[in-house]
Order: sequence, then structure tokens, then C-alpha cells
Amino acid sequence: MLTKKICVFDFETDGSDPEICSPVQLSAIMVDPIKLEIIKDSEFNVFCKPEVMETNSEYIYDTDIIDFHARVKGCSKEDIYKQWRQYPSQQIAWNSFISYLDKYHCGNRKKKSIFSAPIAAGYNIHRFDLKIINRLSHKYKNTEAKENISSLFYPRDVLDIMNLVFYWFESSDLKSYSLDTIRDYLGISKEGAHDALKDVQDCAQILIRFLRLHRRLSEKINFKGSFINES
Repeated sequence: MLTKKICVFDFETDGSDPEICSPVQLSAIMVDPIKLEIIKDSEFNVFCKPEVMETNSEYIYDTDIIDFHARVKGCSKEDIYKQWRQYPSQQIAWNSFISYLDKYHCGNRKKKSIFSAPIAAGYNIHRFDLKIINRLSHKYKNTEAKENISSLFYPRDVLDIMNLVFYWFESSDLKSYSLDTIRDYLGISKEGAHDALKDVQDCAQILIRFLRLHRRLSEKINFKGSFINES
């Protein structure tokens, strides 16, 4: 069970709706499931042009998300448009991500399948990032034929750090479950936040802390037969 690598990934996008938005950045990092450490030199980072700009290079967004990107990067909206227009196409970026994931299948790499693929991990990926993964997997024919689901990640397990945060802090004084709030609470710097690579680096460290904690606690608790003879 500890053979599959854990892929912490994150999208930055041109919108807030995962059903229709386009990625503009995709980053990932791999965690060793046995050592619970970031795998050396496993960082992945790629930028990509929004779909609408591939068909209309002069397209101008008028949404809050552009203001957000400009504020995060400390530049103008026009600078954001210029950057996005210079990015490679979505398909080029997507293909590079596929090649990256292929390197981290477990077992015999000549016999890759959905069951040797890495485990998906990240922050709020159930509601956002995995929806984009599934949509683009169908668009570019990266699906598992039998179940018609994305073939990029192991199908059974997903590690959504937001869920872990809820399990541990649902009765605490935590004011929200946003990643920035968690950074403040845990003492992680927000400098450079909302860049996908910075976000996956922070999320990987948070996930590793939780998994190490769970592993230590599980060794001290007797789960087997614990329901027997309960009154």
C-alpha cells in the first residue's frame, strides 16, 4: 500500500468555476510514501495560455480573477494579459504534465496503468482541481476506458488537505479553512503565495506533517477488535 507516490498539485486559473475555467499555471511535487519526504528534484511547473486566447489573442477579461492575479503579482491587468498571451498552448502544457506523472508510476514502469499511477493530493482538490483534471483528461483522451475516468491518478485514494484540516480543527478557533488562514495558523510565510509552485511546496509540507502524525498515533492505538464486547 506504500508503493504509490503522492502527487501534490495545484492549478492557477483564469476563472473561479472549475467546470469552465482554463488553467494558466500547473505545478506539482512528489512525496515519498515510505519516508514521507519530498522527492528530490520532483518539482514541476508549467504555464499555459487560456483557451479563449488560443482562438482570440486579443481577448480582454473583465472579471475579479484578473484583479486578483494582478494584485498577487504586483502588476497591472495589462501585464497579466501580456504574460498569458506569451504562454505555450494548453495542450503543450498538458502533455508535459502527463510526461511528468509517467515518471512516478510505481512498480514496473513498462506496465503503467491507472493502478500504478500516483495518488492525487492538494488543497481543496475535490471541489476544484480534480474537476479540471477530469475535464481535461476527457478533452485530451487521457481516460481509463472501462470506467471512463481520468487515468492520471490512482482511482481509489485522494488526499485533500482541506479535509484533514477539518478533521483536526473542526472544534478549534480557526476562522476559516482557506490555505492562507492555515498558513497563518501554522506559521508558514505567505510570501509568494498564490503561485502554484509555492502553494504545492507548502501543501506538501503540511501533508507530510499530518501523515507523520497519523503514523505515530496509529502505532499507539489498538484498533483491531476495538468494537468487540462494547456495551
